[in-house]
Amino acid sequence: MPPQDDTPFAAGRGSAIERIATRIVAVPLEEPIVHPFLGARTQFATLLVEVWTADGVKGLGWATFESPRQLAALAQVVDSMAPQLKGRDALLRTALHDLMWNLTVDLLHGGATNLALAAVDIALWDIAGRYAGMPLWKLLGGCRREVPAYASWTLWRHQDDAKWAAEAERLAADGWTAMKLRLGGPRSFEQDVARAALVRRVVGPDVRLMVDALWGLTPFRGVQTARALGELGYYWLEEPVREGDWQGLADARAVHAVPIAAGERISRLQALHQLPGRVDHAILDGMHLGGVTPWAKAAAVMDVADLPVSAHSNPELHAHLLGAVRTGAYVEYMPWWRPLYQDPPQPVNGVITLGDRPGLGLELDEQAVRRFAVAA
Repeated sequence: MPPQDDTPFAAGRGSAIERIATRIVAVPLEEPIVHPFLGARTQFATLLVEVWTADGVKGLGWATFESPRQLAALAQVVDSMAPQLKGRDALLRTALHDLMWNLTVDLLHGGATNLALAAVDIALWDIAGRYAGMPLWKLLGGCRREVPAYASWTLWRHQDDAKWAAEAERLAADGWTAMKLRLGGPRSFEQDVARAALVRRVVGPDVRLMVDALWGLTPFRGVQTARALGELGYYWLEEPVREGDWQGLADARAVHAVPIAAGERISRLQALHQLPGRVDHAILDGMHLGGVTPWAKAAAVMDVADLPVSAHSNPELHAHLLGAVRTGAYVEYMPWWRPLYQDPPQPVNGVITLGDRPGLGLELDEQAVRRFAVAA
């Protein structure tokens, strides 16, 4: 007799999901970030998702962007799935991810729905690590304990040249061996090149410099910029052309002047085949893809293509993921979420050293969570 549909989720075990809770917090930024079309960003909000098992083991997951009101909608998605997840075995992460995918089919996938799935999926992987007594980076296979990081919370388009020079000098003095700046937008090609040259002069030849064009260049200017950055010894040019312009990426890469990096906005595994042959460096985001479960599949595709993989934002999660894969490279470091945790991993001289605490190794600072709480 074939097994019933619910057999993989057998209830009554200690690892059965007992409760799922959501909270929203917003941590203010020290200095606003002027976005090209969203205006001044003054905070980053986070949807915290906590999952408890019958054994009392708790896993932490999250999704994050600027708007608490938009996160409240994601919280509703998570809350709507909770009754269907309760009683299911938290350790069967692949089956649960498939279930969540099906539960949200009417919302469509490849966008905000993925973030809700990711928040729960991350919590389930945290639980798995706690049951196994292993950190996530080892649970996923384990490849390296030390993950290089680059500074990425400053050197924005809206800052003037004096600010750029001071910030780049400060980062280098603090021991950062890699940092990223943003080009493109309203400035001319000549102005962009001058700013890139300025940072290179300030930090010298030994610091790795990345440029993120934030999808802001035309294909022709992408080629121009790639050539200019190559002459300045830059490490990569990220997302030079409009999102989804695969030919534009290929054209910039064909110059062979500077490595081309892209991929952080990919949210469907079916689109990953667009990267090999069009980029030299894949950028993957575990939240955009829908969690650790699909991220691991995406990283395997890049491994087969022998492409280096770096990760977009959220270093508390992505350092673990990059530490688990053969072609793992850089984690993008922003300190924005650090106040939420008691003892989060922090880079020293541009390197995050992964520990042995089980799961994600994170514990919320409940005083901070209360201080930054936002009503849903």
